[in-house]
Amino acid sequence: MKSRNGLAAICLLLAIVWPAVAQTEDPCASCHEETVAAMTSSIHMRIRSFEVQGHSVGCEGCHGDGAAHMESGDAAKIKRFDDAAEWNSTCLSCHAKKGQPQWAASTHNVEGLGCVECHDPHQIDSNPAATCKSCHADTVAQFQLPSAHPVRDGKMSCASCHDVHGSTEAMLRTKMRVNDLCFTCHQDKEGPFVFEHQPVQEDCRTCHVAHGSAVNNMLTANEPMLCLQCHDLHFHAGYNSAAAFDVGGVPRYSPFGPKSYNVSFSTKCTQCHSKVHGTDLPSQSVPGLGKSLTR
Repeated sequence: MKSRNGLAAICLLLAIVWPAVAQTEDPCASCHEETVAAMTSSIHMRIRSFEVQGHSVGCEGCHGDGAAHMESGDAAKIKRFDDAAEWNSTCLSCHAKKGQPQWAASTHNVEGLGCVECHDPHQIDSNPAATCKSCHADTVAQFQLPSAHPVRDGKMSCASCHDVHGSTEAMLRTKMRVNDLCFTCHQDKEGPFVFEHQPVQEDCRTCHVAHGSAVNNMLTANEPMLCLQCHDLHFHAGYNSAAAFDVGGVPRYSPFGPKSYNVSFSTKCTQCHSKVHGTDLPSQSVPGLGKSLTR
């Protein structure tokens, strides 16, 4: 019996609310037929319960009372949204939420973007990747590089890392360090480790490109050139020669000889120094070579 009474109450409520909204939209459709017809998939038109909660939906919910506009036909008699500030204030009257203060200092807001630059109030369904690409085509193109985050495979989206409504760090979904965002997926690289690699603690972007790279593992450069940006080159252990060898017409001397020199530049540092993100294990010495250590 209770369920029947509840169903009857819902039906009565819809009978009151639905015609009220429909009556508002019908006059608008007399001039704006295509716009009103296209709004059938809009959440603004579908969620009638907003009326019960005190929120006005339908055309007048955003554009205001249209009576004077309809009587005179004057576009100035209704809210026209001439600038981003007017759009934003209208949207935020319903969509203000936690974290919204960050929007004021966000790059999107500072550059003068309005909510409708990304959101179509008449057609809520959208393609986020296509929306971002409309302004950030150069960034989206990086996802086509050989080594990239799996955005093109549909496993991630721009919003996986970026808070498009603003954040404290380049619109990234992190409150402190960039690394904290990376570690949400790459927990095995976080540590803490007994033997740390300092760049890992400072900024993952020291070695990695955030969106995509032509180099494996989304690195900023190939080895050993990447490592040489911070570390001095050492000759490959295991060779010995007191004789000079020619390097571009200039005699060079190395206790390890020319072969060691060539090997150093033709191999990857990580072939020996594999734990580049850090490790809890001590270095192992190379037998017979004393201070030549690997980790």
